[in-house]
Amino acid sequence: MKVRLKLFVCLNVLLVLAACSSAEAEELVDYHNGYVENVNSKLIDINTLNEKSSSSASFEEAYDVQKNELLPIVNEIKDYIDSQDPESETVKEYHSMRADQVETWYEAFQMKFDVLEKMVKESISEEEANEIIMEADEKFVEAGEKAQKADQKMESLAEEHNLQLDAEG
Repeated sequence: MKVRLKLFVCLNVLLVLAACSSAEAEELVDYHNGYVENVNSKLIDINTLNEKSSSSASFEEAYDVQKNELLPIVNEIKDYIDSQDPESETVKEYHSMRADQVETWYEAFQMKFDVLEKMVKESISEEEANEIIMEADEKFVEAGEKAQKADQKMESLAEEHNLQLDAEG
């Protein structure tokens, strides 16, 4: 009888551990898939709009592209990341990395947009504008480095939980 009780308890503990691991893995997959769908999928549009803005005939035209087309997508990505509220510690840690990455990236976009707005209003010198643009570019590089670390973390977590990642992710 005692052996059966011990066996029953051990099996239940294993089932609970497996369920926890499975729930965590499922949350991780859901988080990652949401990130790919709501962030990565918009990066091509952002790059296209950045090029459109950069090749504009005037500061005013570039400002309009950024204000009316680019920033809504950037804000959508920021809002998506800010709305995430993971439950497991593993996904919270991964989310923290992604949130930090997106926050840095968002700040860089805001800096460039603010400079462009000041250039349209002619309330900033070219020297000041260039200095801020360089700082923004440094933030973009920093965001890229944070993205690489988050990608490496995701690869490690996928390995740990025996998950298969798509090439897009």
